[in-house]
Amino acid sequence: SSPSSSPSSSPSSSPSPSSSSSTTLSSAPAQKFTTEKNVPYTRGGDKGTSQLLTGERRRKDDCNFEALGCVDELCSVVGVVHAHLDENTDYGPLQDQLLDVMCRLFDVGSHVAKPRLAENVGKAFVANGVGDGIDETLTEHLEDWINGLTEALPELTSFILPTGAKAAAHLHIARTVCRRAERRMVPLVDERTCDPNALKYINRLSDYFFTAARWANYCEGREELQYQRQPHSTQRQRIARTLRKTDPKSS
Repeated sequence: SSPSSSPSSSPSSSPSPSSSSSTTLSSAPAQKFTTEKNVPYTRGGDKGTSQLLTGERRRKDDCNFEALGCVDELCSVVGVVHAHLDENTDYGPLQDQLLDVMCRLFDVGSHVAKPRLAENVGKAFVANGVGDGIDETLTEHLEDWINGLTEALPELTSFILPTGAKAAAHLHIARTVCRRAERRMVPLVDERTCDPNALKYINRLSDYFFTAARWANYCEGREELQYQRQPHSTQRQRIARTLRKTDPKSS
């Protein structure tokens, strides 16, 4: 065909790459937004340091920030667990318990972010709601929750695999992150800058997550897969115990 009939010479064809790029380069810069509302950035940590609630700045890999980061991560994992609860399933007290745990993890995080000053080492920690200590009754509440959930569950006679319902599997993730947070907090307690009650709460919390994982499977009627010593077991060969929550009205 003649040059005048080729697609590239047609008035309706797309602009060439060179003309497109020149148009982009000459366009006006994107609008820069501002707001009077609180924003999550301060730019203060751009050089690798952050500020504790005491006002002191430390490197972000400091042991207090390591512990604080684990507690923060744990709180987020609990939020994922809560999001995975099936809206058509009755989990009893589990949903409210998880919301309370997230709030208490905020308290523990505030406490870790407010390490005791050297001149106050040796003084009693005070659970005053502003990070100076953790109420020891919080651990007692966890034990009550564990006892209540355990009472309704079948007796645990074997190691179980961390699977089942989505909420249950994520509760096992919460359990392992909780153990890591506990390990990060031990040096702070040894330094006497962290309330031992905070460590005790985190220790018991991992036990609660294990029990809550079994409870979630129980409420959803999921199978509980047990550990097998013999390797290469197939799904059929595994010992699976169905956890079914029975309706009291039907029993």
